[in-house]
Amino acid sequence: MIAGSERFNIKPNDGIKYLQRNGLLTDPLDPNEMARFLSDNPLIDKRTIGDYLSTKKNSAVLTAFVSNLNFVEVRIDEALRQYVEAFRLPGEAPLIQHLLEHFADAWFQTNGAPFANSDAAFTLAYAILMLNTDQHNPNSKKQNIPMTVEDFKRNLKGKEI
Repeated sequence: MIAGSERFNIKPNDGIKYLQRNGLLTDPLDPNEMARFLSDNPLIDKRTIGDYLSTKKNSAVLTAFVSNLNFVEVRIDEALRQYVEAFRLPGEAPLIQHLLEHFADAWFQTNGAPFANSDAAFTLAYAILMLNTDQHNPNSKKQNIPMTVEDFKRNLKGKEI
């Protein structure tokens, strides 16, 4: 398991093939098994997990990964924190969007209210993430005045939240 995890951290596909050859992962790869491998294995680098899950070809694993998290009666901001603490977000907006879409779908399926649909949950989750970045990212602080409550509300005005 250690050698496979180390290989996965360097090049995920090589690590998976190694683990499959050694009977530690099934071939073909089962998304649920892979999701458990990522979430339960402390040897896997969080940046590698984020990069792997954000790749569209690994969407089935991402769906399984997020479905393993318990969001029952958990506020969306707390659930989002739980989710993003499990891996490191990639730097590219389309990849972050992909990860947040899966999060919003899973959270909405579990909780629903107060949102009309998963798109509304996605919009708020993305806004929360942007607010967090604005408040805590040193690069954002140097360039801008921190977002106020009114700015945050204005960003969400007209959205179906």
